[in-house]
Amino acid sequence: MYLDYKFAGTVTNENAATESGLSATINPQSPSENGDDIEDLRSVRYYAPRLYSSQHRAVTANDYEAIVPSVYPNIESISAFGGEELTPPKYGRVYIAAKPKNGSFLSDFTKRQILSSLKNYSVAGIVPEIIDLKFLYVELDSHVYYNSNFVGDIQNLRTDVINAMSVFASGTELNKFGGRFKYSKVLSLIDRVSDSITSNITTIRIRRNLVAVLNVFSQYEICFDNTFHRNQSSYNIKSTGFYISGVSGTVYFSDQYVSGDTGNLFLFQLDANTNIKIISSTFGSVDYKKGEVIIDTVNITGTVLSDNIIEIQAIPQSNDVLARKELYLQFDVSNSNFYMREDSISTGANTSGTRYNPQSSYSNGAKVRGPVITSTSSASTLVGYVNGQPYYGAFHTMSNGNRMTGSSHSPSSQVITSTPTTSIDSSSVSMSQTSSSTSSTSSSSSSSGGYGY
Repeated sequence: MYLDYKFAGTVTNENAATESGLSATINPQSPSENGDDIEDLRSVRYYAPRLYSSQHRAVTANDYEAIVPSVYPNIESISAFGGEELTPPKYGRVYIAAKPKNGSFLSDFTKRQILSSLKNYSVAGIVPEIIDLKFLYVELDSHVYYNSNFVGDIQNLRTDVINAMSVFASGTELNKFGGRFKYSKVLSLIDRVSDSITSNITTIRIRRNLVAVLNVFSQYEICFDNTFHRNQSSYNIKSTGFYISGVSGTVYFSDQYVSGDTGNLFLFQLDANTNIKIISSTFGSVDYKKGEVIIDTVNITGTVLSDNIIEIQAIPQSNDVLARKELYLQFDVSNSNFYMREDSISTGANTSGTRYNPQSSYSNGAKVRGPVITSTSSASTLVGYVNGQPYYGAFHTMSNGNRMTGSSHSPSSQVITSTPTTSIDSSSVSMSQTSSSTSSTSSSSSSSGGYGY
C-alpha cells in the first residue's frame, strides 16, 4: 500500500532562517509486524455473533475467546476456560491459551500487551491469565492390506498413504484447541487412497512431551485430558529413556495398576536381555480416568532424546481424541508407522484363508517407548531395526540366517531387519522363533528398539 505524506509546517536552519522547497522521505527502520490480512468470511461468521453476544465486556470464558482476537488479530486458535474447571478449582480466574499465526507461543511482551488491552473489557472480580499451550500428539500404527494384483510398486502405495495422512494432519479439524481426531475418518481415508487397498487395521496412541528441568529437584504433572485405556496391570504408560542423579545408566518409567482409576509409577532399567530391574516402586502416580501422570520429586540430569525431552505415551480409552483446555491437538505422521501387507485372500493365493493371519487390533507388549539402552552402556554401533526403530544391542543369529534381539534366544526375542521399512512375512517370523539358536552372539551390551519391547 502506498501512502503519500505531505509536510505541513516550517523548517528552520541553524541561523533561524526558514527553509522552503524541501521534500521529506520516510525510511522505515524495521518492517511492520503483528498485522494480518483482511478477515476472511469464515472467520467473520464465527466471531461476529460471539463478539456481539459479549457486548464488549469480558465476563465468561466465551467472551474472552471472542474479544482477544479482536485486540490481537495475529491469533490462529484460542481457548479460554474458567478456574473452576481445574482441580483444585481457582475461582475468579479465567485462563487463556492462544497460538499465534507465526509461531507456537506468545512472547511475554505480547502477553502483557493483551492483558493490558483486556482491562477495557474485564469486570471486577475476574482476573485473566494467559498460559502457554501444550501439544497433544496422536500417532498411528497402521497395517494396510492390499491386493498385489493391482499394485505396481508397494513403496509408491505406502507413500500415497503417508501423503494422504499428511494432508489430513494439516487440515482444519486438527491443529487447534478443541480439535478432535476422528478415528473413523482416518480409516476411510486410508481405504480410499487406492482401489488396491482392501482394508486396514489401525491402532492409535497419544503422546505428550515432558521438557525436563536438568539438575534441579522438580515435580512434574503431565495432563492428557483423555481417559487412558488400561488393558493390563502395568506398562500402559511408557516413556523414553532419561538419567537421574544417584542412578548409573538409562532409566524409564511405567505404571502399575493399584485400584479403581489410580495406579503408581515405577522407575526401572533394562539389562542386555531386556529384563526388568526395578529402581523405585514409588516414582509417581497415574489417574487413568483423568488422563493425568504425576512424577514425584526427582533430579533429572539428562535425556536420551535431544532438547531435554522425555516422550510419554498412552493408549486412549476412545479412538476419538479430543484436545481440552490448553491442549493443542496435532496428528504426528512422522512418528506414525505404516506397514504394507499383502491380502492373500483377495489376490486368490489363499482363498480358503487357512494361511491368513490378521494383525491384532490391540497395542503390542512394549515396555518402553523409543530407543532401548541397557543399564550398563549406551548406544554405539547400529545393528539393524526392530519394529522400524534403530537397534544397537546384543543379538544372536538363527539357523535360517535371521538375526534376533538378545545375546541368547528367549520368547521375547524379536527379528532384526536391515531397513526400517522391511516387511516380514509372519511365517518367517514363526520359523525363526522355533529354530535352534546355536550361532554366534554379539558382544555389544546396549540395545535400542522402538515400540516392540
